[in-house]
Amino acid sequence: MTSTEAFELLQDANTSAEILAQLSTDENPFVCVRVAAHMNTSAETLMMLSKSETPLVKQFVAEHINTPMETLLELSKDSDLAYWIAGNPKTPVEMLNSFSKHENENIRASVAVNPSTPAETLDSLMIDENEDVRAAVMKNPVVQAKTSK
Repeated sequence: MTSTEAFELLQDANTSAEILAQLSTDENPFVCVRVAAHMNTSAETLMMLSKSETPLVKQFVAEHINTPMETLLELSKDSDLAYWIAGNPKTPVEMLNSFSKHENENIRASVAVNPSTPAETLDSLMIDENEDVRAAVMKNPVVQAKTSK
């Protein structure tokens, strides 16, 4: 399969998990990035891609909704991926609570917009020293739903 054909499949929202699994072994790192970003990519394929040497592939795996919790825990050993893991709704609450105290305000802001972040954690982020983190709390879908009532 040519790269052009691969990219055409990757742009199709209906491409199956099976085809995406085949594409995930492509030598072209840009193909693997697109597989990691595709909504139909299976948990199994994401687990395999999490071992990639390409940082951008790992970033997309870390934020993908289909990435299993065990894979997120493994990826969390890489501090460069904390921002993406903090924004993933499947990230365990304990990890979100830990990230909410991170020295990096971007990671705290990522926790703040995560719909799975517990209310008490959002409360503490609401009084964060950083204005951007406080603003991010207001963008959290759970907070927005409560304030629109």
